[in-house]
Amino acid sequence: MLWIEKYRPQNFEELLGQPSAAKQLQAYAEAGNLPHLMVIGRSGVGKTAALEIFSQNFYTESPAENTTVLPVSVMFSQGHTYFAENERFAHLYQKGKSVLANFKYIVKWHASLKPLSAPFRLIIFDGAGDLPKDAQAALRRIMERYSQTCRFIFVTNSIASLIDPIRSRCVPLYFLPIDDEMMLAHLTRILEAEGCSERVSSDMLEMIVLGAKGDVRKAVMWLELAACYGVDDPLALSQTETGCMADACIRAMASGDADKGRQICENLLIEYGLTAADVLSLLRKSVRPYVTPDIALLFSRADIAVRAGQNEYLQMNAFAAELSEMLR
Repeated sequence: MLWIEKYRPQNFEELLGQPSAAKQLQAYAEAGNLPHLMVIGRSGVGKTAALEIFSQNFYTESPAENTTVLPVSVMFSQGHTYFAENERFAHLYQKGKSVLANFKYIVKWHASLKPLSAPFRLIIFDGAGDLPKDAQAALRRIMERYSQTCRFIFVTNSIASLIDPIRSRCVPLYFLPIDDEMMLAHLTRILEAEGCSERVSSDMLEMIVLGAKGDVRKAVMWLELAACYGVDDPLALSQTETGCMADACIRAMASGDADKGRQICENLLIEYGLTAADVLSLLRKSVRPYVTPDIALLFSRADIAVRAGQNEYLQMNAFAAELSEMLR
């Protein structure tokens, strides 16, 4: 079994570094009620694990039957193929209708199901930031219609990716990046439990923690590679495809090809499903050889704009145009 599954938290006490979110979810489970939720936080900080624990605590009987998880990014990227081939949704798939129409029909169907030994069902939108705006607008009406029998939970990396009508109907629940010291202690416990303490040096552990940047899932995966397969270069592990694209974006801008740089930014947002904040973080690493005080200020202004909920595509296009001018 992979370590990321073997050491997945099984209760709220094992949930790493999220005392406030765990306390709130536990209170909802004990009360037997909860509002619609927005679960906000970076990848790998425990959002999905916390919701699984909540479902197990809330539904003493049939938690799986009362909970529907919709992988939004996959649904809209694969479209008709996903609906037709997925056994959970194939019986609901309507071949002659659009992806959006099928999505709305599936959500309505699951929301209208009678909960088993419970006051309501849960529908969890995993990767809700990838929901198209027209799909979000449709969900607003569905939430109003089925609020007596269903609760909706939107899991996203950025609150800015959800439209105001959705935000206003949900209580936000924030998950913070995991503290480095807490992460280090967690990884050390895993090594001790596996009897692998001598295979990974303290320097390697610290490099894994620094490279993971609060992402427990990534850190545990890297730890298993280092302990079991002898991988000793975390920098090589962290060299991702999106990081390479960010490097290419900066090189294009620096060479005077502003259009290509802007296109790469859009690909990172659309094709890879990253938030504008994620793209800025990648570009910030790639621009280091060229950085000046003006460029640093530009990144700060853009970061504030996208986190304030302004339109991500407009902000990133304006940012890319200005950055290209500065890099020439």
